[in-house]
Amino acid sequence: MELYYKQPAARWEETLPIGNGSLGGMIWGNISQELIGLNEETIWSGYQHDKNNKNALEFLPEARKLIFEGKNAEAQRLVEEKMLAEFTESYLPLGNLKIVFSHGSNVENYVRRLDIDHALANVAYDVDGVSYSREFFASFPSKAMYIRLSSSASVMGIQVSIESDLKPVYESKPGMIRMNGTCPEHVDPSYVDSETPVIWGDRGQKFHADLTLLSTDGTHEIVFEEEKAVLAVNNASEIIIALTAVRNPDVVSEFNSCGYKGVKAKHELDYGNLYNRVELDLGSQPDVPTDIRLQNMKDGIEDTAMYALYFQYGRYLLISSSREGGIPANLQGIWNWEFRAPWSCNFTTNINAQMNYWHAQSCNLAECLEPYFNFVKGLSIKGQKTAQTHFGCRGFTVSHNTDYWMNTNPVGVAHGKTGGQENSGCYSFFPLGGAWMCEEFWKHYEYHRNKEFLKETAYPVLKQAALFCADWLVPYQGYYVTCPSASPENVFLVPGKEGETASLTYACTMDMTIIREVFGDFKKICAELEIEDELLQEIEEKEAKLYPYKIGKYGQLQEWPVDYEESEPGHRHISHLYGMYPAELFEEEYLKEACRKTLDRRLENGGGHTGWSCGWIVQVFAVMGDAKMSFEYLRTLLTRSTYPNLWDMHPPFQIDGNFAGSAAIANMLVQDRGGELKILPALPEEWKDGCVKGLRIKGNRTIDIRWKDHVLEKYEIHEEG
Repeated sequence: MELYYKQPAARWEETLPIGNGSLGGMIWGNISQELIGLNEETIWSGYQHDKNNKNALEFLPEARKLIFEGKNAEAQRLVEEKMLAEFTESYLPLGNLKIVFSHGSNVENYVRRLDIDHALANVAYDVDGVSYSREFFASFPSKAMYIRLSSSASVMGIQVSIESDLKPVYESKPGMIRMNGTCPEHVDPSYVDSETPVIWGDRGQKFHADLTLLSTDGTHEIVFEEEKAVLAVNNASEIIIALTAVRNPDVVSEFNSCGYKGVKAKHELDYGNLYNRVELDLGSQPDVPTDIRLQNMKDGIEDTAMYALYFQYGRYLLISSSREGGIPANLQGIWNWEFRAPWSCNFTTNINAQMNYWHAQSCNLAECLEPYFNFVKGLSIKGQKTAQTHFGCRGFTVSHNTDYWMNTNPVGVAHGKTGGQENSGCYSFFPLGGAWMCEEFWKHYEYHRNKEFLKETAYPVLKQAALFCADWLVPYQGYYVTCPSASPENVFLVPGKEGETASLTYACTMDMTIIREVFGDFKKICAELEIEDELLQEIEEKEAKLYPYKIGKYGQLQEWPVDYEESEPGHRHISHLYGMYPAELFEEEYLKEACRKTLDRRLENGGGHTGWSCGWIVQVFAVMGDAKMSFEYLRTLLTRSTYPNLWDMHPPFQIDGNFAGSAAIANMLVQDRGGELKILPALPEEWKDGCVKGLRIKGNRTIDIRWKDHVLEKYEIHEEG
C-alpha cells in the first residue's frame, strides 16, 4: 500500500512522514530545493526542576467548602489563582535539511510516494531528458535517516545543509557536518499570552545532529557560507547521505560493512516484523493519487479500499513514532515544525496521550507500547511529589498534560506570573490523568498473559494509582466523591446565576469511572499474583460507597453530579462515556441506553467536530454494535478531518485521530470485551466482502476473519507462543 501524489507538498500537512521511533522527517518533494523537516524525540525546551506549587495544598479545604456550598465559580477562581503551577514544556523542531539541486525546473513525470508496506518514501521526475530519483527512510536498527539521490547521467549537483532555530553552531570534517544546538530553558504554550514566551539560558538542553556523506561518484567539498556549513557535490549520478541526531551510531562503519542495500534490507526486515503481522483487504487499491481519492470521497464517491489504507497508515505512524527504548508518541507523533506548536506538542493526558495507543493491542503492535509503559512508570515516581504537594495524597498523580521532563503539576501559570490564566481550571485541574494512563496496563496483561510484566511493571504502577485514588476521595452525603472535580475541558451553567459558568464541581462521572476501573484492575492484579496487599481492604470499603452514576432529564448519563445544563451541548469530549469505551465497565442495560442518548444528544448539537473526537465516537458506536453509525463517523473522520497526507485534522494536525481510526476499524471487525468474543460486531453495509489477518485478541491469540456478502465465511484463531 502507498500514498502517492503528482505534485510536491504545498504545506506541511501534505508532507510525507518517515520515522524510526525517535528521529523523524517530513518530506516536501520540492523540485529545485528539497526540504525535510527534522525532529528528534528528546528535543524539548526546559530542564529538570520542580514546578510544583508549594502553597497549593493550603487552599484545597476552602475550594472543597465552596463547591459543597454550591459556589462553583468562586471555587474555580480560587483554584486558578492559588492552586495551579507553571506550564509544562514544549516539543521543538530540530530544524530543516535542505538539498538545493542545480538542474532546471522543466519537470516531467513527477511522482511522490510513501510506501507504507516497506516504510520508504521516494520522489521521481525527469528534467531535460535526465531521470532523477530520491529515496528516504529512517532506520530503527541503524538509528539513522538515509537519503539516496540518483540520476540517469552524471550531471547531478547539490548543496546540502541543516538549518535550525536552536542557536546552531557548525563544525565539519571531511564528508561530515555537525550542527550543535541549544534548546530554550522554557517555552510557553502558543495559547498563552506571555510577555516572554521563550526563555533562553545556559540550562537548556545541548544536542547535535550529524550529516554524513556515505558515498558518491561525484566530486565533493564542504564550504562555509557565512557561519553555516554546506556540503556541495557535483557531477554525480549517485549520492548517499545519512542523518543522525543526539545518538552517535557509527553509520560509516555500518555502511562500509554492508552498503546501502544492506542497511536498507535491515530497515525493511525490522519494520516488516511489526507491520506484516496484520493484513486488511477491503478491495483493490485504485491507481489514483491519494489526494484525489480523498477529494472524491468528499464528493460522495465511495472508495472502500481507502479504509484499509487508512487503517494500515495508522499502524505505520505508530511504528514510526514509538519504538523500544524511546519516549511515547506525543500529540503529533514525532513530527512538529512549529517552535510554539499547538498545545506545546506535548502529552495531553485527558484523552490524547491514551488515545495514541488504543490500537496498539488489537492491531498487534504491543512492542510499540514499551515507551508508553516506561514513561508511565517514571510518572508514577515523579508524580508522587505532586500528589503530596498539591493534594496531600499518597500515590501519584498526573494532571491534564505532561512533558519530556515528566512534570505532573496542574498547569495554568505563565512564566514569571503568580496566578493562573483565566478559565484555565476547565482543562488544567484533572488530577486523575495519571490514573487514566494506567488503563492500558491490565489490558496488556489480558492480551499477552505476561506474569513478569504484571509483577514488575503493572503492579507497582497500579498500586500508586490506587493509593492516590483512595486518598483523593472524600466523604460527602453518604458517598465517597472527588472534589474538586472537572469533566475534561467542559463547562456547565451554574444554576440560579444567569450567565455564570463553571467547570469545577464534585464527583464528575469520568472521575468516578476511572476510580472504579483503577480499583478493579488493582484487585485483579493482586488476585492474579496472589498478593494480599494491605490496600485491598481500604479500596473495597471505599469502592462500596463510591458516588453512583445518574441519569439526567434527557435520559442521558449525567456528566456531573447535578443535572446541569451544558454550556456547549455538542462538546468535543465525551468523557462521561469512558465506561463504555475505552473501559469495559458499563454492562447494565440502563447505562448503555443512557450512553446512547448521551451520544445522540452530543451529535444533534454538533459534537464530533474534531478528528480525535470523531474517532472516539466511532469506537463507542462500534461497541454498541451500531455498524451504520460507526461507518458514518468513520467516513466523516476521513472526509472532514483528514489532511491530504492522511494526517488527522483536529484542526490543526494531531495524530491521535489516526490512531483512533485504526483502532475503530479493528473494533468494527472483532471485539474481545467483558469475556465475550464478537466477530464482525459492527460490519458496515459498504464492506460487502473482505478479510483481515493477524488482529490480536485476548489470551495471547490472534484471529483471521473472512466474510462474503456481509456474512462470516471463515475465521481462525491462532495461539501465540
